[in-house]
Amino acid sequence: MNTGPATDAGVDRRARGARPAAPARGDRLPPPPRERRPLLAAFAVLLIVGGAAVAGLLALRADARVPVLVAARDIGAGEEITADALGTTPVASEGTLLVPASQQELVVGQYARRPVSAGQLLDTTMLTRLSTLTDGKVAVGAALAAGRVPASGLQPGDIVQLVRVGDGQGEVVVPDALVSSTVQAGDSAGTSVTTATLIVDEDAGASVAGLAAESRLAVVLVERGTPVTAEEG
Repeated sequence: MNTGPATDAGVDRRARGARPAAPARGDRLPPPPRERRPLLAAFAVLLIVGGAAVAGLLALRADARVPVLVAARDIGAGEEITADALGTTPVASEGTLLVPASQQELVVGQYARRPVSAGQLLDTTMLTRLSTLTDGKVAVGAALAAGRVPASGLQPGDIVQLVRVGDGQGEVVVPDALVSSTVQAGDSAGTSVTTATLIVDEDAGASVAGLAAESRLAVVLVERGTPVTAEEG
């Protein structure tokens, strides 16, 4: 009786049955838990909150900006201010001397106390209702060292005496000059210097300029001026 093929088939089935069974799905190892980063999450929250706060602050500052007057072109000292010389720009002007755009009609017709550059914001110290350069008047610049001006300084609108000094003596050369503008600065040696624009009679202009160039000019305050503001009628 030939049993060879059948026997071989039985052996193969037994061999397959003897193989180890594959592990059940429930026996697999669970995947490792995802790593959590609490600091990164907290930082992201802070970025979101901080961005919202900055946006809110910018919005509040934008709401606080008000339009003020600005020079649309160069305005010379003593020049009458016209409507075409004025423009507006929004700024945070609370607590400043800047002139609100709503007062433009009051500014037109006034005069510039000192030169104003295009784009410069207008403030009340730049304005006067009186023309400083009327017929027969000239503007003279002078750099005055400490001791040649009052300790309280000078301001636009002041009435001063111009005095020739030398050898311990003084001589009044102009009794009633008008201070048009002043700038406080320091020289290379660190000494305080006041640069002033002075309105004097035309016939005195040359002598005052010569004294200023020779550092022989001193100023005596006669009357403290009050800058004319746009609110004054």
